[in-house]
Amino acid sequence: MRLFKSSEYAIRCLVFMAISECDLCPVQQLATELNIPFKFLGRLMGRLRAAGFVESVRGKHGGYRIAKPLEKIRLEAIIDTVEGLDTYDRCILGFDRCDEENPCPLHDFWKSPKAGIQEMMAQVTLADMVQAKGKKLS
Repeated sequence: MRLFKSSEYAIRCLVFMAISECDLCPVQQLATELNIPFKFLGRLMGRLRAAGFVESVRGKHGGYRIAKPLEKIRLEAIIDTVEGLDTYDRCILGFDRCDEENPCPLHDFWKSPKAGIQEMMAQVTLADMVQAKGKKLS
């Protein structure tokens, strides 16, 4: 299983901003430092702003910064904001209908790992990711 690019980029941006020494991170800096296409990043940051994860400051010296305590930003919410969580609740083989009454060949094998992934997404915060990166929070 792998995250979609939009989730990868959102997580990378949020972690970068959380550990950055700068008060504001310009989009151009984020695009360059994280190797994310500039146009795509602009739309992505708009979604993160609309969800309240970041705030923006306009102008020559503007940019983005984290808008909430890191402990209040959960991985599940980030993914839901940029791509939706339904992707992680689908059949692993891509069948439209896969449930207890009509299981795919991997249904019973995938139930436990899928539940574990969903639980992990619900528990992990941006603070956890920053700490895992090796940055101490004050």
